[in-house]
Amino acid sequence: MEYEPILPLKAIVFQALFLMVAVTIEAGIFRQRLLLGFKTSVQYATAVNLAAVVAGWILFLVLEPLSPPQIKSQIISYILFDRLLINGWTAEVGASLLAIGFIAFFATFYIKQEGLKLFLLSDDAWVIPKDPEKLSRRQRYAHARQGRSQTQAALSNFTDAVILANAASFSAILVLLLLRVVAQEWR
Repeated sequence: MEYEPILPLKAIVFQALFLMVAVTIEAGIFRQRLLLGFKTSVQYATAVNLAAVVAGWILFLVLEPLSPPQIKSQIISYILFDRLLINGWTAEVGASLLAIGFIAFFATFYIKQEGLKLFLLSDDAWVIPKDPEKLSRRQRYAHARQGRSQTQAALSNFTDAVILANAASFSAILVLLLLRVVAQEWR
């Protein structure tokens, strides 16, 4: 028995829509928080999101054949036919999907953070400030009162910006998915 190749056109269209939403949101946050130019922030957001999508699809295509039959049938039903099989829904499937969601969020965050760090450092657009070697007594006291050095503050602001951008784009995509379900129910 031969299988016909199936092109999940609806999944591809929604992936493109979600990419546009994520790039728009993350570019705005990168521009505001990391003080990048408009064009630069859009380019960086596009590059890191495409890297995350490619890594995600590669991981999905490797792990999907290894998944249990219940999850595999849910995946195929959702991607190809745009519906979840409620009768096959068990607590294990729900817990697995929730765990996959958390893993996807943090893996995407890591890919975006490392990719953005690589782009910023290679373009010399972002330089990690170094602590001065000799500080006066007042400067040491001021640093001790702040609780962190300039280097730690710069890295913290960078990490905060990336996690905020990732969380905002994931939230917007989740809202779009929920609106899509609600719109389908109203038909």
